[in-house]
Amino acid sequence: MRRWEELRPEFDARGVKIITVSTDTVPELQAGRPKHRLGATMLSDRELAVTDRFGLRNQGRHSGLPGGAKALPVPTSILADSEGKVVWMDQSENYQRRSDPDFVLGALRSHLD
Repeated sequence: MRRWEELRPEFDARGVKIITVSTDTVPELQAGRPKHRLGATMLSDRELAVTDRFGLRNQGRHSGLPGGAKALPVPTSILADSEGKVVWMDQSENYQRRSDPDFVLGALRSHLD
């Protein structure tokens, strides 16, 4: 997620806000915030309400953690316009990988410029 901060000037110029949704607990998110160095609103979705609303529950073998959340979401980057309409979405096939910042920058320029 640190790589997203590379795009901070591009986000700010377009009024884009970063919101992360994770199955981490609030204390885990707070503890990890300095590590990720991400200036974003970080939300806990421990019960998978948001994850399921977007149909992003990981059905693969890495879907849950012992003693943790019931499942993990598929890593997904979503770009919504000022009306809340989803204009771009990128999903990773590897649960450990996220969208490349250059790929996201292309989507910003394509959909918000």
